[in-house]
Amino acid sequence: MWNRIKTLIVKELQILLRDRKTRIIIIVPPIMQLVVFSFASTLEVKNISLGVYNRDSGEASRQLVRRFEFSPSFIKLTSLDNPRSLKQFLDAQKGVMVLSIPDDFSRKLAAGEPVKVQLLFDGRRSNVAQIVNGYANRILASFRADTGQAAELQPLLVRNWYNPNLDYMYFTLPCLIGILCMVMGITIPALSVAREREFGTFDQILVSPLSSTEILIGKTVPSLLIGLVQATGMILAAVWCFRLPFTGSGGLLYLSIVIFITSVTGIGLFISALCKTQQQAILGAFAFAVPAVMISGYATPVENMPQWLQYLSLLDPLRYFLVIIRGIFLKAMPFGVALENLLPLVALTVVSLLFAGWFFKKKLD
Repeated sequence: MWNRIKTLIVKELQILLRDRKTRIIIIVPPIMQLVVFSFASTLEVKNISLGVYNRDSGEASRQLVRRFEFSPSFIKLTSLDNPRSLKQFLDAQKGVMVLSIPDDFSRKLAAGEPVKVQLLFDGRRSNVAQIVNGYANRILASFRADTGQAAELQPLLVRNWYNPNLDYMYFTLPCLIGILCMVMGITIPALSVAREREFGTFDQILVSPLSSTEILIGKTVPSLLIGLVQATGMILAAVWCFRLPFTGSGGLLYLSIVIFITSVTGIGLFISALCKTQQQAILGAFAFAVPAVMISGYATPVENMPQWLQYLSLLDPLRYFLVIIRGIFLKAMPFGVALENLLPLVALTVVSLLFAGWFFKKKLD
């Protein structure tokens, strides 16, 4: 039995690795995607264009405008002369925010009276508007404190656990490792059976002495080995090149990776069972991968989704793996806590492999 499985594993690895183009596709894209997506997939908003409608001619309003002008978040400031130009500024999407200062701003400030400014946002870019609103309110709070408008506010000590500087890469890099592992873990096995069908070699496997379990193991192990190599390369790049802190257990991380890749490999094999060509297999793999990323909690918190989508995300292996990999990287997640997400991941692994094994058994029968 084990000799037959070993022969099938070696054959699968030879098919994947003997072709130079295939080797390049397996090795190079994950590292390139990690680098590109790490910088492109940022949750920060930078280089913001700001419109200013200042109806006040006093020094206080000019000081407030300078605070926005010299803030690192805002790079371009456009002066607006009237309400019409304000509307045109937002309508033409020349900027996401307009700061409107009333004509009695400096007078009220000097008299110690409450004073307010208006912030107008382009609601078509709702996520960006919310983030920019946070930037603007921090500047306004600082200005009020310096001018005595916030005397009632007591200074607070703000601490950010696990990510002291709120560096977005601390969040995106571990997630990207999980996403890229999933994409490759699904695509490689999805192409495996489809390729054999195109070349006519899958029928030869079916009439061989191999059982359905042996075929399943022989198809799963090569994808797992390649996935582990890719994951190792991405982890090393994250730690050494991007200086991402690694505070947890390496053994727990690799145990989680093995379970996760095995679960998505089972899904990939099941997808390949439904496809007759490699092109169909690639489309099927991405038809699963894209929704899986969207409901995993990477793009938006699972708690923000409709209830039915939250239930659907329980069937997504990536949801559990992202919690584990972020916890291991950033806060040294212990095994007991990781187990809460490992157990559902193991259950999904068993189910996906059972479905794939059922397909192979059905073909043998």
